[in-house]
Amino acid sequence: MEKIVVKTAVKTVLIILGILVAVFAVFNFAFPQHMATATESIGNYDLAVKYSLLRYNYTKKCEDLARCFEDSVLLGEDKYILEYGEKLTKHIDYESVCTQKNEEQSGSRFDYKHWVNSKLAVSYYNTGEKAKAITLATEDNGTESFVYGNALMSLAASIRTAADGEAATAILTVLEELHPADKTEADNLTQIISTMRGVAVNSK
Repeated sequence: MEKIVVKTAVKTVLIILGILVAVFAVFNFAFPQHMATATESIGNYDLAVKYSLLRYNYTKKCEDLARCFEDSVLLGEDKYILEYGEKLTKHIDYESVCTQKNEEQSGSRFDYKHWVNSKLAVSYYNTGEKAKAITLATEDNGTESFVYGNALMSLAASIRTAADGEAATAILTVLEELHPADKTEADNLTQIISTMRGVAVNSK
């Protein structure tokens, strides 16, 4: 009698476990956006990227692709940043997503497009594509300004951290040709040019 009770209990537990696994599997694939939120909340950005990508594969919406990119940045994985960032910037709805993201940060100097380009430029640099990084950063900023948060700023910071004299010399040729729009931009540019010159000289 006791063995029958034990067997019944074991079967019941297995059935419950089976149901829980099935429910998890359904939720896992049917609602990847919620799983992405859950994994983001515990700092597991590797899984968050995968759930965000699954959601994007379902919807093909730019905002879901943006989430893939943002989770990749939080993860700090250059491969993912480049893969999803390149797709994001080519998406037909990219401009509208940039506008939406900027509106969400209303009142700050944050600019989503500069942020995306900054992350892309640094990831190109980190993966050895230095010329591509400088080209993208230059295109992001333009020549008639030196706006706060532009990709040249972020790239210069990475070059300084790496003490990369070759890259510092290359980016200086761009920085020295810029025309800042006001005194604040001019002061920021002067400071970064000075830093890059120091890196270029000290690395020789």
